[in-house]
Amino acid sequence: MIGIYAHHHGAGHMHRAREIQRELRAMGREAAILSTAEGADVPLVDDAGGASHGRAMTAGGTLHYAPTGLPALQERFAQIASWVAAHHPDAFYVDVSCEVALFVRAMGVPVVVHAMPGHRGDAAHQLAYAQADAIVAAWPDWVEVPAHLRAHADRLHAVGGISRLVPRAGVERDPRHVVVMAGHGGSTWSREDWAAVERVCPDYRFTFLGGARRVADPTVLLQSAGVAVTAGGQNSIADLAATDTPAIVLPQPRPFAEQVAGARALAGLATVRTAFPAPDEWPALLERRETHWQRWQTDGAARRAAEVIAGVAAHPDGPRTCVITLADANRLDHLVNQVGLMPLGVDHVTVALADADALERAVPRSHVVAAPARNLAAARNLGARTAIERGAKALIFLDADCLASDALVPRYLAALARRPDAVVAGPVTYMQEGELRVTAPDPHPARPDPAPGELVDAEDYNLFWSLSFALTARTWQRIDATFGAFDPTYEGYGGEDTDFARELERHGIPLVWVGGAHAFHQWHPVSSPPWEHLEDIVANANRFYAKWGSFPMQGWLDAFVAEGAVVKQDAPERYTIRNHELRRP
Repeated sequence: MIGIYAHHHGAGHMHRAREIQRELRAMGREAAILSTAEGADVPLVDDAGGASHGRAMTAGGTLHYAPTGLPALQERFAQIASWVAAHHPDAFYVDVSCEVALFVRAMGVPVVVHAMPGHRGDAAHQLAYAQADAIVAAWPDWVEVPAHLRAHADRLHAVGGISRLVPRAGVERDPRHVVVMAGHGGSTWSREDWAAVERVCPDYRFTFLGGARRVADPTVLLQSAGVAVTAGGQNSIADLAATDTPAIVLPQPRPFAEQVAGARALAGLATVRTAFPAPDEWPALLERRETHWQRWQTDGAARRAAEVIAGVAAHPDGPRTCVITLADANRLDHLVNQVGLMPLGVDHVTVALADADALERAVPRSHVVAAPARNLAAARNLGARTAIERGAKALIFLDADCLASDALVPRYLAALARRPDAVVAGPVTYMQEGELRVTAPDPHPARPDPAPGELVDAEDYNLFWSLSFALTARTWQRIDATFGAFDPTYEGYGGEDTDFARELERHGIPLVWVGGAHAFHQWHPVSSPPWEHLEDIVANANRFYAKWGSFPMQGWLDAFVAEGAVVKQDAPERYTIRNHELRRP
């Protein structure tokens, strides 16, 4: 069973819901429509009439409609809760209501929400989009993602315009017939406006639909019209596209400026005017023109929406995920912060480079496994094997000093769903001493920082950072079988992550930067260059050069040379330690 909520303002929500329901049933999925609108499978009481104002009406701006003390509202949500408890739906499609989407999701049901055009950067819309497992947009896939949806683009599915109309055979257009359709939400034009148009266009026949004057099925009227004049609602546009009707679109005032915003995508498809044209403009406007409505992608749109919903119903939880980190007692406090701030539902594996007993006591929520030697490459490989043995399908490597932002895990999982063959990496913010924030990213400028939800293929694999990255278990196993994953011949500190990146590039495994997958690096004292790792860095740099013909960690090597601790030889080209006494404490 799949639940569908259809908003009752305007007919478009119910029309879309019926088309999607029909497609779900054709796929073998039962679905029921809950709505106050006439014809709902599960009629809901009307909750209009709330008398609250200000903060009470919107719950402090977090919701759109939550008036206090309204019995009808309480009864309405009780009806929805009773239906969910009785039918245990696998998913719920909401078209549209932020409150219903959040309420149903809080009952443990995966939610798909319908995206509307307009300016919807408010907290309520953003919360509804953020919690949704998928977002369906009834516009074509070439339309630029609106600003309010860019942060959620990794779950956005533009399926095309959804129309219930099926063109009839043998219907011819009358170039002098004008069909005028006002939406259920009303229009700014008046009968006097149209009387003036009729006077200057005496050769045209006008059919007016709107208000109480409606037809159950406008297919033939639209097919026979030389031109249609409509408001800018999503369903009106989809109906025009489905019937290939030349159109003049006059967007009407609606909440969140949805029709004005949506009409911007119609350039080249319809004539759009934001104000009612003057009478003397109409003769030219009504001249017949070519149409390109096939670009609105109405054919199969309802089926594509149903497939998105069915996909969420079939895979509601996503892949089992494990965060893997390396630590010892020197990073115990940072590790405790990482594990404590990790979201529920994510497994955690700590590979103890030393002090395994102390780490087990400090982080009982993490599965601690002891590394056989203090070798970062071997420890990462052990962590991955352990996570996979524990059932993980997605692996997230996070440095022990790093905290996961709220978005890190969902952004990585969304990226891997789109690019399961890739290694994905997000930006890292370095925090100041005493900070423990996870909400204010200020990423290190040396690494890419795409917009939230955006994926960017890496051009320079040398920018790979082992501080924070993710991949599927299947990709890890492919990497392990191909080149052995992290190379354990790099002993101690440095070089092994750059070597890993070079191997990715050599074997054609994509490296992808993930916008919004922020990690926050906790402050700790550092030495620059890292004198405590002098021997490791020099040995591993030489090892890397022998393999790749270039040196990693060049800035540190140059600093060691400038301090007189290291000298570079020319034949064979390598670095050697000249003065151990220059090592700082």
